[in-house]
Amino acid sequence: MKKKILALYDSNISYMERLQKYLSDYAKIPFSVYAFASENKLLDFTNQEEVDYLMASGDKNIDMKNVGRVIRIYENAQNDGVYRYSAGDAIVNRLENIIGIEEFEKKNSGTKNVRFVGVYSPVARTMKTSFSLVLGQLLAKRGNKVLYLNFESFSGMGVGKNNGNNLSDVMYYFNNLKDSFRRKFEESIIDYNGMDMISPAYYYLDLSYVTADKWEMFLQELEDMKKYDVIILDLSDYLQGLLDSFLVKCSIIYTLTANDVKAQNKVFHYEQVLREYNYDDILNKTRKFTIPSIRNLPEDIDKLLFTELSTYVKRETKNEFAW
Repeated sequence: MKKKILALYDSNISYMERLQKYLSDYAKIPFSVYAFASENKLLDFTNQEEVDYLMASGDKNIDMKNVGRVIRIYENAQNDGVYRYSAGDAIVNRLENIIGIEEFEKKNSGTKNVRFVGVYSPVARTMKTSFSLVLGQLLAKRGNKVLYLNFESFSGMGVGKNNGNNLSDVMYYFNNLKDSFRRKFEESIIDYNGMDMISPAYYYLDLSYVTADKWEMFLQELEDMKKYDVIILDLSDYLQGLLDSFLVKCSIIYTLTANDVKAQNKVFHYEQVLREYNYDDILNKTRKFTIPSIRNLPEDIDKLLFTELSTYVKRETKNEFAW
């Protein structure tokens, strides 16, 4: 059976080539993908072939025969198209929502692309952990297989619903007893409303000594498991490789902040460092916002989902997850 055709049309040749390669070679979406930077070449193609879906930049006028649904590429996030600066897997997820998940279920069931979501802020007390926990449970409720990992120095989550194993134990096995790692990993999982979680390290210095290359190997191991659709990383400053191992790996980064001057200055400083050290990619995939203070949030993780915080989480992540 002939594959349906997805055509890409944009004047930026480099962008078209990179997107075509990602969709075809990495994401392996179930379409034949063609890229065009010239209207004449696209027109010649549509005279010969029927294009089922056409992704075209928002400034292009599309009036061609044999073109089915047009999906716009926008410079700013929009509800009805694709955001140009999204990471590759975020674009795939957006296409799934626009075109229909049934089209994408034709993909090889043996492949699963993990979406890493980073939550990081140089500002303290921004509700980033509560935000992360609610986002994970919302995604799990929608049928995604989700893992949440907390890297805070003192999370306050080291007691309660766990079986004694925490992230320090898991990393010990990963670094020293690799053959037993996956068993230890499975034994350490806690379930919260369908979301998997491993208890944070009791003493953060146990993780501060883990080198950046070890973290990269660890994240790759989680990806190679092909167990999860989304892995949420609730990150902290002390981590070696925070930028190069963690944030670079993420397809979307949420930076929660506050409205006071001190908080704004911290975020400005953080963004200046990213610019000066050529981390533009991290900036481009960062969503920055403030969640208002919510009183009387429950201490139980699995009860956060049923509070007004869910409304704010959905509002701030709707462009990435199409709630």
